[in-house]
Amino acid sequence: MSQQADERTATVAVRNLGGIDTCEVTFRPGVTVLAGRNATNRTSLLTAIGGVLGGTGPTLKSDADDGSVTLTLGGSEYTRRYVRHDGQVRAEGNPYTDATETVDCFASLLEANPARRAVERGEDLREVLMRPVDTDAIEARIRRIEGERREVRDRLDEIDRERDQLPRLETRRAELQEELADIDDELDAVRSTVDEYDADPDTAEAAQEAIDELEETRHRLRSVRDDIDTQETSIEALREERAELEAELAELTTQDAELERIEQELARLQERERAYDDAVGDLSAIVEFTGDLLDDGCPDLPGAEPTDDVTAELDPDAKTVECWTCGSEVTTSDIRDRLCEFETLVSEKRSERAETRDRLEELRDRRDDLRSVTDRQERLESRLRDVDAELDRREGRIEELEADAEDVREEVSMLEAHIEETEELRESDLLDRYQRLSELEYERGRLERELSDVETSIETLDALADERDQLDAQDDELAAELESLRTRIDDLERASIESFNEHVADVLELLGYENLERVWIERTEKERREGRQNVSQSTFELHVVRTTDDGAVYEDTVDTLSESERDVVGLMVALAGYLVHDVYETVPMMLLDSLEAIDSERIGALIEYIAEYAPYLVVALLPEDAEALDEEYEHVPADALAA
Repeated sequence: MSQQADERTATVAVRNLGGIDTCEVTFRPGVTVLAGRNATNRTSLLTAIGGVLGGTGPTLKSDADDGSVTLTLGGSEYTRRYVRHDGQVRAEGNPYTDATETVDCFASLLEANPARRAVERGEDLREVLMRPVDTDAIEARIRRIEGERREVRDRLDEIDRERDQLPRLETRRAELQEELADIDDELDAVRSTVDEYDADPDTAEAAQEAIDELEETRHRLRSVRDDIDTQETSIEALREERAELEAELAELTTQDAELERIEQELARLQERERAYDDAVGDLSAIVEFTGDLLDDGCPDLPGAEPTDDVTAELDPDAKTVECWTCGSEVTTSDIRDRLCEFETLVSEKRSERAETRDRLEELRDRRDDLRSVTDRQERLESRLRDVDAELDRREGRIEELEADAEDVREEVSMLEAHIEETEELRESDLLDRYQRLSELEYERGRLERELSDVETSIETLDALADERDQLDAQDDELAAELESLRTRIDDLERASIESFNEHVADVLELLGYENLERVWIERTEKERREGRQNVSQSTFELHVVRTTDDGAVYEDTVDTLSESERDVVGLMVALAGYLVHDVYETVPMMLLDSLEAIDSERIGALIEYIAEYAPYLVVALLPEDAEALDEEYEHVPADALAA
């Protein structure tokens, strides 16, 4: 990616921010150098620009109730206004972008830049480089899709199990059709025999009526017996279900006392979490405010005015100012020491807050488990009551059906006795033929009903083929989305590491640090606790390789890096994120400050390297460092930023 050839200018107007009363600066594409000593408002200007770009806001002047910064670029105007109300400063207006994390991490490379701080403190760099990516949302989406895919696959398995019945049903359909054909043939034969039988009409009618009445009564008896069998099958199933419900209920134990204890613990920890939030917010504000004052030379504090103290002028940290909290006189060095203590305290509070949040997550999971047990108990008890009621109803119905069956059996016996007592019918074989005709008609009706059921089942299973095709397509789509989501994080992590390793190798070669052979990031997997589960999470480990005077190579620890080396590595981490996340497409400016630990020659080489990637690069340098830079760069003198 080459520097944009676009000759647009960017104008920044600042009012009542940091140490600035008012100022307006115009930047051209490329490099702009803010040259000046400490306490000349260079950091105030860069912080204000970071705010209007969308990053963390600058500090409002202590004697002002409102301030603002306006960026005019490409015919559009972006303004952030900062208003003091009830001791708090509220930001208003429209920044260039809402991507605060992106600006803070990869565009505003000031002293407090998270990438530079992470290298300085030896922290895991993954958290910084992956900040613009909402990995939690991606992982939540992965879990949702995995759930949807399980449901789809369960349904596919269910369809396959159902369709496994097709061969059996098709075989049964063929058998039924064959049996029906045989019965039709026999029916035709019996009817022909009856038609040819030599019997008077009264005898035939009597035989037919006797057989019809007996068959109807037997049919009623079979129907009652079928109802009894159905009720008994249902009762057996209900008794099995009741046994399972009682067994499951016996395994579940009510834990109301533990649930109440967890609710109390959650309330206590939530209060603690809020306290940590307040403490971190307040301490961070103090650290930021104090850091900005120190960077600008404490221009608004009593005792900060220029003095004849040569030592204080040569060593700004020896300057004495009036502490704005207790009123005593202290050196800026003492304030810096105290600031470091506050930064450590903020880090400790954040760690304690993280531990509290982990504990809250565990307790919420346990509470949800207990609540689900209680809900399950209630559902089981409700179902058990329903089963008992259904059992009572069906057992009562069986008693009624048994009484009906007994009555029908008596009718059958009476009809059979009547036929036996009728000599004329007993001696005639016409009766047997009518009886056979009745049996065949009944059997034919039964086979037709079964065939209809089988054909309906086959049609239903055939229709499942379309649903299966749709589910297969849906499963493929879900699998593709899962793969995309899973590889998205991996791809970004690998791209971040490759970008860092590539650029840090180029820069180290360019800057020529003695005995520093190589610095690179390695991606590793580590287990961490998430709720009640151990999950794998990648970490970025920074490695350092040095060479001895005789050329031997050995791996060293990160904490052996010099301040200059750490600054360079931190800037390369930020640059890697800038490129991987395409920040240059959404944030037009990159801001650089606090490069004093790097010598002038290396600063010039480093700025030239970074300028290849940033449309607008604004750098704050000391005068002697600025003089070593390319004369083609724009230079803005410190007096242009005077309060």
